[in-house]
Amino acid sequence: MERVSGVGGEAGVGKGAGRRGEGTDGRVPVTLSIPAERDYVVLVRSAAGHLGVRAGFSMAEMGDWRLAVDEACGLLLLPDEVDATGEELDCVFRLGPAGLALTVSAEARPGSKPQVGGFGWSLLAALVDDLQWAEEQGRVRVDIVKRAAGEGVPGPGGTARAGVR
Repeated sequence: MERVSGVGGEAGVGKGAGRRGEGTDGRVPVTLSIPAERDYVVLVRSAAGHLGVRAGFSMAEMGDWRLAVDEACGLLLLPDEVDATGEELDCVFRLGPAGLALTVSAEARPGSKPQVGGFGWSLLAALVDDLQWAEEQGRVRVDIVKRAAGEGVPGPGGTARAGVR
């Protein structure tokens, strides 16, 4: 598995699974499977908005979160980035006490990875608190985490960092 980190490095929000598919905070993850076409990403953005309200995001955080979700899905759909080869994108949201996490995954050609340092990756890194990339067993995934203000989010002069893990 190859992992590329864009920001942060702290533990994600509600990562891991407990019994019956629950996140570590006891909440059931929200899972969407959409056709691997750009026109359907609006459904994922809509779910992201509703969950952002539940996470207590401010209007500014909500705008950043929805744009980040759009960009994370877009990374897997653009031929210049990854170019998913499967017919579906799988999206799993996890709502935790500090914010939201999303994993977007799809089948992809071997050796697929985003252009770290490219516009899409840089934009995504600027919008979220943690960004991870992984490729394994013919699938690629992007993991993003957005924490609500006051929940350890780096502010101006904060400690967000970009790099490779």
